[in-house]
Amino acid sequence: SIGEKARVDMAYMGQLTGKGEDSLFADLQGVVFLNPDYGEKDGEKYLPADEYLSGNVREKLRAARTAALQDDQFAVNVQALKNAQPKDLDASEIDVRLGATWLDPATIQQFMVETFSVPYRFRDIVQVRFSPMTAEWNISGKTRLSSTVAASVTYGTDRANAYRILEDTLNLRDVRIYDTVEDAAGRETRVLNQKETTLAQQKQQAIKDAFQKWIWQDPTRRQRLVEKYNDLFNSTKPREYDGSHITFSGMNPEIILREHQRTAIAHVLYGGNTLLAHQVGAGKTFEMLSLIHISEPTRP
Repeated sequence: SIGEKARVDMAYMGQLTGKGEDSLFADLQGVVFLNPDYGEKDGEKYLPADEYLSGNVREKLRAARTAALQDDQFAVNVQALKNAQPKDLDASEIDVRLGATWLDPATIQQFMVETFSVPYRFRDIVQVRFSPMTAEWNISGKTRLSSTVAASVTYGTDRANAYRILEDTLNLRDVRIYDTVEDAAGRETRVLNQKETTLAQQKQQAIKDAFQKWIWQDPTRRQRLVEKYNDLFNSTKPREYDGSHITFSGMNPEIILREHQRTAIAHVLYGGNTLLAHQVGAGKTFEMLSLIHISEPTRP
């Protein structure tokens, strides 16, 4: 079925075996899986294991668990997907930097309040916000607390307080301080103040260092962020392709494709986006010609 139809075609398999769909599915438990999204989204009703147990397996596990609540035949999907989950990364393996857009504003707000010792009466005024549309961070009321020690000395300067520096850091900008001067014609221009810029950038590094020490300190916060990171960025399992089932009718019998060539052909057929990056002499030309032969079998 995979070789001839490039999918699990139960009707075709039934013609070959004389078995019914339910009997075939029972015989193929663990090799073929019922697709929970069938009927609601585009997709086949049955999927081969190498396709189903790859991709975003965390999202698929959530879908399978939801489906299993309605129909216990999806319990086998849940168990198989549990076994296919990538190994979770722990905090020591995750590099979190200020400006990472997956961090929620509440986390940055907490860091700011604790690190800059924001007075309680100002916490509703000085707020961290993030715009998903523009991927920009903004700190409202950042000029209200310039006179505090933390804002103007420990993590800021007279020319750039800690809140402005934090906002620049969140937006992945190096803080820069400019002076406005007049030229001989009376036109105003902005000139970089090297001394003040160097001092402000030292404070910017101090904020970055403080964040690195702070982010994993609290166990509850650490667990929440580790789970979120793994869910967002450590959820994909690459598909392992197998081309052993592919037949090349009409091919020169003296040409015998090697295993890696068959695998590459299967990857192109089923992957949808493939780079053939073998070294010179590995057989890319035969792979491409074989793919053309499969796609256009009537051509010479």
